[in-house]
Amino acid sequence: MRLDHVLVEEKEEGERLDRLLSCRLAIPRAQAQSLLACGAVRIGGMVPSRSRRVKAGETVEVRWVGPGIVPTPAPIPILHEDDALVVVNKPRGVPVHPVGHTPQVTVVSILLARGPLAPSTPGRPGVVHRLDAATTGALVLAKSSEALHGLMEQFRHRQVEKEYLALVRGVVDVAEGVIEGRVGRDAARPWRMRIGGSKDAHTEFSVLVREEGRTLLLVRPHTGRTHQIRVHLSAIGHPVVGDSLYGGGEGSLLLHAWRLGFRHPSSGAWVECEAEPPPEFASSLDARDSTRRR
Repeated sequence: MRLDHVLVEEKEEGERLDRLLSCRLAIPRAQAQSLLACGAVRIGGMVPSRSRRVKAGETVEVRWVGPGIVPTPAPIPILHEDDALVVVNKPRGVPVHPVGHTPQVTVVSILLARGPLAPSTPGRPGVVHRLDAATTGALVLAKSSEALHGLMEQFRHRQVEKEYLALVRGVVDVAEGVIEGRVGRDAARPWRMRIGGSKDAHTEFSVLVREEGRTLLLVRPHTGRTHQIRVHLSAIGHPVVGDSLYGGGEGSLLLHAWRLGFRHPSSGAWVECEAEPPPEFASSLDARDSTRRR
């Protein structure tokens, strides 16, 4: 996280804070107002209003963490951490990074309260890959520029191993299967994805346990398209339980990034993390273990 300190000069006495920041930092006034709106500006440790008039001799502190990001001390399970990267078990309902300029609690904001993340796209420091806000599980973020580049290359070349748990509606008859269908945005409903888009997508799955009206799947996505697993499983008639967007009904989305493996970008050592699933998976996993013991 970069910090700038602006000392208000006598000639600037009485100037509006947003105008002062725009002038002294050489940024558009709208950007200065966004910094103020998301709490990234402090005077004397306090968050000022955007229309505040400054006083000569005051020091204005600006935290360059991106639009909509305010470091937020909050608990988050850490699966692995070193000087280069951190892997967390992302909680349900917490987005990876902010959308728009509205301040919100995100994985990025929580981790920034613990220390710096690698500079990247504005608003997305350290972000290498994403999980949907409703999806839980293993997520890696970079703390250094070297790690950011190295991890992104591994994701780009499909060298990262990802395994998900998905509890789906209906009983899946086959023991395993492969789903291949190009995924793209639905023009009529742009908040959804659909089969028949422009980007290739490849998903493998195998059955872990069958229950009454539901099946627990182990899913291995070999590409990383938006909503890929959710769209593909819905396309074969078995949407993820709780996926209101793709036919899985209401309630919690039961999709969990269970395992994540990659080469450490600094040492080259293989790093593999397993994220404990939410309680909603417990009965299905217990049933699987019971079946194995027979």
